[in-house]
Amino acid sequence: MNQKSVPQLGFWSSVVVTLMIALFFISLAIGNQSLMFASSFLLAPAFVAMMTSIHHYAAPEKKVWSQLGLSFAIIYAVLCVLAYYIQLTFVANNYLPVAEEAVLPFVFIPGTPLFAQDMLGYAFMTVATLAAAPVFAGGKLESWIKWLFVFHAILFLPAIVIPAIPMPVNEAGTGVGDLVGRYANMVWCAYFGTATTLVTLLFKRVK
Repeated sequence: MNQKSVPQLGFWSSVVVTLMIALFFISLAIGNQSLMFASSFLLAPAFVAMMTSIHHYAAPEKKVWSQLGLSFAIIYAVLCVLAYYIQLTFVANNYLPVAEEAVLPFVFIPGTPLFAQDMLGYAFMTVATLAAAPVFAGGKLESWIKWLFVFHAILFLPAIVIPAIPMPVNEAGTGVGDLVGRYANMVWCAYFGTATTLVTLLFKRVK
């Protein structure tokens, strides 16, 4: 990857990541599940592209950390893209048609396999930012990115235990458990959207 393509890819991929986080926030606010799945589906490859840019931006002695972050990002993307693709296709359309009982395990609500898979995926995302945090060491902007990436893992990695906690959710996916998840996701959007906005500014400056 040449010197010009790194900041260009970094800038545009972080722009897309930030926009998808904003769309995800909007989908939560208006209760549009299709928009939620679509924005999350597009977020995953954009995040991998952003982490690839961070890896090539990193100083040679810190590339081991950026490579580790990129590797975790790929694991996140595979787990989550599959979950959202199943929601947008198989669950939404059910062309076969499969018996309703057979579709239920694939519905995206607390207590189902795909919900657990999604939580595991986002755990890997937080570890990816934690691993890549040492890359940012030059100046105030990079310092903000570094610590936002570190606390991204500290604050949100505990979400990996959510699938193991009995959540008061009914068959429609509503209830207290759904509200807790909705508000927690909104907080995550505000926090991580701030971090990726700063990454965008960093690559714009380099560009």
